[in-house]
Amino acid sequence: MMGTNSIGILPHTDDRSSIVHLDLDTFFVSVERLLDPKLKQRPVIVGGEPGGRGVVAGCSYEARRYGIHSAMPIRTAYRLCPDAVYLRGHYLAYAEYSRLVTQMMQELAPLVEKSSVDEFYLDLSHCERLKGDTYEWARKIRAEVRGETQLPLSLGVASNKLVAKVATTQQAKKQEQERSYQVRNREEASFLAPFPIRALPGIGPVRESELLEIGLRRIGDIAKTPVQILERQYGKEGRSLANRSRGIDHSPVTPVHEQQRYSREQTFGEDTLDIEQLVGTILSLSSRLAQDLREAKVMTEKITVKLRYADFQTVTKTIGVSFTNADQAIYQAAFKLFKQLWTRRVRVRLLGVEASHLLEDLRPGYLFAEDQARSSTIYTTMDDLRSKYGSRIVRYASTLLS
Repeated sequence: MMGTNSIGILPHTDDRSSIVHLDLDTFFVSVERLLDPKLKQRPVIVGGEPGGRGVVAGCSYEARRYGIHSAMPIRTAYRLCPDAVYLRGHYLAYAEYSRLVTQMMQELAPLVEKSSVDEFYLDLSHCERLKGDTYEWARKIRAEVRGETQLPLSLGVASNKLVAKVATTQQAKKQEQERSYQVRNREEASFLAPFPIRALPGIGPVRESELLEIGLRRIGDIAKTPVQILERQYGKEGRSLANRSRGIDHSPVTPVHEQQRYSREQTFGEDTLDIEQLVGTILSLSSRLAQDLREAKVMTEKITVKLRYADFQTVTKTIGVSFTNADQAIYQAAFKLFKQLWTRRVRVRLLGVEASHLLEDLRPGYLFAEDQARSSTIYTTMDDLRSKYGSRIVRYASTLLS
């Protein structure tokens, strides 16, 4: 049993929010250990091969003892710990586990926000009469997810998202077994006060350096600083900084709507039999669809093509693909389907390409092979140009007739 913490554990009252921050500990490494149990108890680094140019995407606690941390160059990590296991990473497995956890959370809690692939906020406010003490409810959710997925999790409970996150990162993760912590209502400021300023969400290295220069070393030091001084120094951000240092945060738990499919269609101004125009249109639609997927940071496993003839007969066909959001992969699948669908010598009125069976894209640059990385750079450049100057600024040569 976990002992009573220094802040105290009291049931929430109906006039206060009950927010849970839940974090999947060393998520990438934890998934790798499920895939290969021999990695347990060993220093593990996900991000690339030792001689590569990548950076650390995730590392085990055993690796952190050597001073290794996320975003560190792989070569630096190798100098610090040459005996670690270095992995490129199974990003599809990460995405699948993240999706599984998300689905479980949505079934177990009334309101869920997915902040990142391994981080969630749950709003359990005003549910005491149905579920009892929200801290115990949160621990039951953690236990159920842990039991189903075998992934380690930590959680913090507080009256708002900011304090709940600090409760997780600064307190829950330090406990070997329970890995959970609750901050009592109306004790948010006293809870935050002893922690270093970097522990306050939103303070990065630059702001930390500035605050240290003026003698503010603890979150409590910021809270004691007159708001007027912080506003003179940082403008509106100064008042926000003052509020956050006192544990004041009104940001809501916002569930993100996950789109189930993306599609692009074109109805021709005049019905056409021109094969070059039709093929060019398939390529154009595929390219724009791929950009939509990249901007949404998802990949697709199913491509569907819709073809409508001039007499309004409409046919569709679907094919499976390896998870992708690349122009050429989507175009190749769509073109194959188009050839199978266009069986009548009748003019075509409309073409459409759709992507479904979506999965979150967790592939940072350091997880790509070199040829894939070059393609990724090309697509990123094309996406940036289209976003800035319009969708027609960069087009494949074969689409110029479409």
